[in-house]
Amino acid sequence: MPGGIQRSALHVEGDDDQHSIVHLLIRQGVDYDAKPWPAAFPEVRKSGSVEKLLEAMETGIRLSSGKAIGFVLDADFSLLGRWQAVRDRLRAVDVDAPAHPLAEGFVGNAPAYKAKVGVWLMPDNQQDGKLETFLQTLIRDDDPLIGHAESATDAASSLGAKFSQPDRIKAMIHTWLAWQEKPGLPYGTAIRAKYFEHDSRVANAFIAWFRNLYGIST
Repeated sequence: MPGGIQRSALHVEGDDDQHSIVHLLIRQGVDYDAKPWPAAFPEVRKSGSVEKLLEAMETGIRLSSGKAIGFVLDADFSLLGRWQAVRDRLRAVDVDAPAHPLAEGFVGNAPAYKAKVGVWLMPDNQQDGKLETFLQTLIRDDDPLIGHAESATDAASSLGAKFSQPDRIKAMIHTWLAWQEKPGLPYGTAIRAKYFEHDSRVANAFIAWFRNLYGIST
């Protein structure tokens, strides 16, 4: 995949985030199917963890060379706590950010580095959550299995399943994926296979943020 500081970038936490976002973009008409990725599109870079992503923010903005740079993080630490951590790092490079995250996602400027900077907190900038919380919005309201997956996950917990409460949503999504035509597909592949929808309100808001940040037209 292409790289280097001469290219715009979107920094995400890990593999699941990278592949989920790329396949959602493809479903929404952004041609990440092309290899290598078109130079007009950002490289989607995985950091390895939210801690490493936060650590990389200041350096990434300083090295952005006038290109747009974005960051997608889970808000599972707590929405306001995560936003404060982000805001502290933005302020360190003179990016002015509001006291509270915006529902439409943050897009601002780093004047010293001539860079456009964006931040999206999963799932929707307005509630605690993570990638799986975002993915749950891509499951149809009338899906006959998701409610059963939730009940089965809670039943498994009561029987001694070892997942932690913060990971309940992850266990539930994986349970639901285990019951699809091809059981257990990774998130990105499941989006590509259309097990997930692509145009929920939250997904459309994310895509609008992405297009705005990187100047990609519909």
